[in-house]
Amino acid sequence: MKCWRIDLQRGLSRYLHGELDTRRAARIERHLLDCGECRATLSRLKTSNAFVQTLEVASPERDRWDSIRNAIASKSIPQNGAEAGFDRRPRRPILLRPAFALITSAVVLLFAVALLVYSRMPERQFKGALALDIEEFHPVSISDMDRATKAHVVAEGFVSEVKINDEDGDLSFKLVENLDAREPFIICEIMDPIRLEPPRVGSRVRVYGVSRYDNQADHNWYEVHPVLNIELVRR
Repeated sequence: MKCWRIDLQRGLSRYLHGELDTRRAARIERHLLDCGECRATLSRLKTSNAFVQTLEVASPERDRWDSIRNAIASKSIPQNGAEAGFDRRPRRPILLRPAFALITSAVVLLFAVALLVYSRMPERQFKGALALDIEEFHPVSISDMDRATKAHVVAEGFVSEVKINDEDGDLSFKLVENLDAREPFIICEIMDPIRLEPPRVGSRVRVYGVSRYDNQADHNWYEVHPVLNIELVRR
């Protein structure tokens, strides 16, 4: 099964070079015990790093822009339309051409069909959403997140807040069961390289992602990150 712990994967290079603090390094090490995909990624990073160390340092070639600029300047520029090969014969306005009318009709027809299909869709995927195997994600209500034990979850609720995190610049939003109640809630985080369109405050969405359950004393039951897919639920 593919590992979606992007928050840990993007720290593997820094872990390899000893740039992480003790707490984050320990989290990655615990994850590596159970994740074969990330162990393989770390092994490839080690191999690539060792290969890079064997390469010789090469100096870049001299800048060739001067010769390119001189070659462009030496070309003669046509002074009139005839020299350039332009046809000065009068042409029929484009709006009166049969081909333009045909293309316009086809575009209008396609737009109407697309609008009809869109209006009948029960839900919409957000821009940047991944193609996922829905069966791998276990439905969980927001109030029952403290009893969830599966890594891949799907939760539905209203977006009550959207913000950018000061620490890493990632975007997060708060998911609640009722807009009139502040709790219970789930914090959902959108992380690079998955660039999802952020949902609007007040919209009802279905969120697919990775829960923070890791069987450790310091885990947070109320976080889903990274978010892998967002669907707008039509009311």
